[in-house]
Amino acid sequence: MPETDIRSLVDAANARYTDPERNVIINGVPGQTPRFELYHFSLSLCSMKVRGVFAEKEAAYTSHDIDILPPGMQNYFPEYARLRLAGGRDLVGNMVNGYTGRSSTETEGFDPLVVPTLVDHEAGKILVNSKKMCLYLDAEIDTGTRLVPTDIAAAVIRQVDIVDQTPHPAVLYGSHPDGDNRPDFIQHDMPGIHDRKIAEARHNMAQVGNDPLLISAYEHKILKESAAKAHVNDVQKMRASVQEFKDIVGQLEKDLSHGDEWIMGERFTLADVVWAVSLFRIQWLGLGYIWKAGDDIVLPRVHEYTKRTFARPSFVAATIRWPRNPPSPHVMEYYQ
Repeated sequence: MPETDIRSLVDAANARYTDPERNVIINGVPGQTPRFELYHFSLSLCSMKVRGVFAEKEAAYTSHDIDILPPGMQNYFPEYARLRLAGGRDLVGNMVNGYTGRSSTETEGFDPLVVPTLVDHEAGKILVNSKKMCLYLDAEIDTGTRLVPTDIAAAVIRQVDIVDQTPHPAVLYGSHPDGDNRPDFIQHDMPGIHDRKIAEARHNMAQVGNDPLLISAYEHKILKESAAKAHVNDVQKMRASVQEFKDIVGQLEKDLSHGDEWIMGERFTLADVVWAVSLFRIQWLGLGYIWKAGDDIVLPRVHEYTKRTFARPSFVAATIRWPRNPPSPHVMEYYQ
């Protein structure tokens, strides 16, 4: 896409994002405009993955930490939707229209109204899939850690896919039937959130006039959020989502059986970037008992692995210490 077209889309989106504390340059050099521009949200799991890659690569980018929760819901702005639609032109025929509790673009379909979105001004590209963003940034940026070494790329991507297809959204938005340990503010704010998202989609759809592509984007969003509402209020589906977490982490314990420091052995890779985010979110939600229940270490390899990944400087910067990323009572030890 010509840079002039990208620039106009970016300028239109950026005109809606004016908070100087949320729109900043990370790792920048004075007088230089970064090549990359990232639209993300502090608490978004997929955003944490991409921020983690940037931190490992020690690369500069313009950060737009937009508010996607009510009452902000800045990801519903038509200007932002246009930017994502331009980046997902080959995906508009596969827009999301349902909900399984996951967020993978590859399995769930393209959602034009979520984060993150990455703009590469040098290459004239807009990326709308967090997995592809992570792979792309590793290939394009020469500095920092090589996260997807060629000789083990398939094994790394296998682990990335496992995390990508874990039902994180369901277990964040829906109550846990057999004991809900989510932070109090999450338990308080999540009931009814899908209705508020649907209302916001309808409100913005009414503002775009006769724009069939944008209207379709909002219509598909309404389909998704309607299905999400049904999913998180279905006790059996929520119980199955929590059980899936337990099964996935149990498999990770087996994958760590080689006894090395990282999943791929001695090399820290993208697999570790995304697993750190996933495991931290699991503990953040009060499900850390999967590997450590009180003083009882249930999954010792996973338990030790979490301590290593959570202490990684890139993870501390991109997740734990990221501004507006709220702690929960289950992870307070990492904020001391």
